[in-house]
Amino acid sequence: MADADRGLSEKLAAFLPPALLVFFAAAFALPTDPAYALVFYALVVVPALACLSRLPGLGRPGPALAMLLIVWSGLTVLWGHDVGHRALRFGVDSAMTLVFLLAMLAGLAEPAQRRRLMGVLIWVGAANAILSLVLGEVHPLGGERLHGWGATSHPILGASVMTIPYLAALFRTLAERPARWWHLGAAVTMAVFIVFTESRGPLLAATIATMFLCAAGPWRWRALVILAGVAVAWRLLPDGVRAHHAAVLVARGSSHRFEIWHRTLQMIGEHKLLGNGLAANLDLPGYTFPHDLYLSVLFYSGAVGFALFLGLAGQVSWTLWRERGDAAWLWLVALWMNTLLSGLTDLGQITKGPGPMWLIFWLPVGLVLSGGSGRAQQPGALGRQPGIGPGTVGGEAVA
Repeated sequence: MADADRGLSEKLAAFLPPALLVFFAAAFALPTDPAYALVFYALVVVPALACLSRLPGLGRPGPALAMLLIVWSGLTVLWGHDVGHRALRFGVDSAMTLVFLLAMLAGLAEPAQRRRLMGVLIWVGAANAILSLVLGEVHPLGGERLHGWGATSHPILGASVMTIPYLAALFRTLAERPARWWHLGAAVTMAVFIVFTESRGPLLAATIATMFLCAAGPWRWRALVILAGVAVAWRLLPDGVRAHHAAVLVARGSSHRFEIWHRTLQMIGEHKLLGNGLAANLDLPGYTFPHDLYLSVLFYSGAVGFALFLGLAGQVSWTLWRERGDAAWLWLVALWMNTLLSGLTDLGQITKGPGPMWLIFWLPVGLVLSGGSGRAQQPGALGRQPGIGPGTVGGEAVA
């Protein structure tokens, strides 16, 4: 019986990496949020739980802080406000976020798994962007701002989500030897998607992450060529198009962010230590959440949750700094920059999902914590390895 149980566990463990790839692809490919959430419940949950006994190092600072943050976030529904009787739903969301983190730690630790993930993200992201641009032109969805599919259906969150495969495509364009210029085409398509969402915070975050990625690696001449091409393409656009987008970005002003943040700080002051709970809403007409990652953590989870969040963010940042000798990690640094910068003007509950926050926040966290778990010291792992050889990144083939 023990051998049979072990055999089943091994089969489920082997099934987990492709199940995760299907889930990430579904997030970009399926047209609605509930559809790709069902993919997670059906394909990922059981294999992830079966792999718990195989996960080494859960007591390390990074995974431990991540798990404590998720658990604390879920526990806030016990004492926080429950607007609309949503506490149970948010509690389940937190539990599933924990399963998702464990699934990434178990299923994305190997270099081959991470390479496949990057490739899947590029192609499904580009397909999502192309389809969204076509449908946005033929059938405008709710005004002039572009909406996508599934995890990209909201213009603000969608822009932050789309930045993930965009940075993957840009990284491969810059790093591969020889160059595979269809990755540049995918990156350009997704960049157009991000611009047409007219979401200023995500656009700023994507721009800074792009500048970092172009400047930080040993591929600056390629980056200069690409950036020069972007500048020329922008100048070739009709004056009316450039003026329209600039006017739209300016016309929205602060989008009431200062009023939202002011009321958020007031409500944080009323529940400083333990927070208002995941099921709480801002009591501000028309606005239910803080529209800021950092204020959201304080608002929902209090000082305790914020301390755990800062500890996790510091651990992720330290891991990236420690692995800075490997060019393959520059994509993860750029992803993490996108998360931290886009969170300045948007984002809400970090344990709400399956949904965009799993991609914007937890995917970079999971990739860093799984890849930075000591495997960097092992031969053939994605970690501290010198240089970029032909057709490789950090000593690993990226095709």
